[in-house]
Amino acid sequence: MTHKEFMLELAARLHRLPQEDLQAALQYYEEYFEEAGSQNEQEVIRELRSPAHVASKILSDYAVKEAKKARASTKSGWHAFWFTILAICAAPVAVPLIIAAVVTIVALGFAGFAVVFALIIAAGAIFIKGIGTLFFGSATALLLFGSALILVGFALLIFYGISALIAGIGKHIKNKSNK
Repeated sequence: MTHKEFMLELAARLHRLPQEDLQAALQYYEEYFEEAGSQNEQEVIRELRSPAHVASKILSDYAVKEAKKARASTKSGWHAFWFTILAICAAPVAVPLIIAAVVTIVALGFAGFAVVFALIIAAGAIFIKGIGTLFFGSATALLLFGSALILVGFALLIFYGISALIAGIGKHIKNKSNK
């Protein structure tokens, strides 16, 4: 038997393998023959025994590999099943907690905006009072104008803080949903 005959018979016996695995196996044994050289061709054939022996070895290795894949996919199926059972059991506790967290965040947002609105209204009232006292005593008017500006500053700080908090929560939720 020659190298070419050996490879043709091996290819015929491995025809059931997927194309990429068949090509990889044939390429491996082709390189094996090339490394040995043409003068050692018969020695390599004796070492490998026969194309039937090599093919049975390759097919059994492939079957073991496929069995391991099937077992791994079965395990992941069981993991998904148990995760589903756990989710169903946790739902009576988790759903109310999620609703409570969402309601709390919304309530804090409304409360924050109410505080901002109240500070702006108070600042406006103090500013108007400052305009009214401007004609009677300039020191009192300046004190009222300063107080109004301080209240506007606090209102802006609270507003930007709440806005940043809401944006951060939105980004966090978006990142979690993309994963």
